Amino acid sequence: MNDALTLVKKTAPVMPVAQFKSLDHARACAELFAEAGVPAVEITLRHADAWQMVKMFKDLVPNALIGVGTVLNRRQMLRAVDEADFAVSPGFSRELSMLAHKTLSTYIPGVATATEIMAAMAEEHSVFKMYPATAIGGVALLKAMSGPFADAVFCPTGGISQANYHDYLALPNVHCVGGSWIVPSEEALAKDREGYVTMLKDLYQ
Repeated sequence: MNDALTLVKKTAPVMPVAQFKSLDHARACAELFAEAGVPAVEITLRHADAWQMVKMFKDLVPNALIGVGTVLNRRQMLRAVDEADFAVSPGFSRELSMLAHKTLSTYIPGVATATEIMAAMAEEHSVFKMYPATAIGGVALLKAMSGPFADAVFCPTGGISQANYHDYLALPNVHCVGGSWIVPSEEALAKDREGYVTMLKDLYQ
């Protein structure tokens, strides 16, 4: 799925992984991301209004690719195909992989082990979300995986922060990281919106 490779290159260095607290929080961040020129956003399906948030981002951030994260089943995948630009899962499912191929959708499956990488590569995937990255070995694990899986590209997510993301990006098999730290809370945004605009522009422009 070469579209997945294009996606991680476009969104480098950081894919915002957003778990918004409310529709108002999502709207405030959408307006921020539009102003700052954020190229892609992954909105997790961990809120009852997540699909409304996806639509809001599609409307308010038209120049960005808007994806759905925490896609766990067929129903969510099919809806993501219709309503989002890409889908991301925390693990690997052959059923979801087949749906992505059938619908020609951009899909990044999650992996945590060599066995899962092999299973996903057998379904013609080469771009993966390594999750939960820090908890399962972090930089050391990704270095180890580069030997047997020289063609694999990773977007590690989970436990990655402003303090350590450069360590991941220094690896040749990591094209971007997933991070929630660049998605401000409503309180932080109210306090220093201009600071976040500057930070995001520095990241992406």
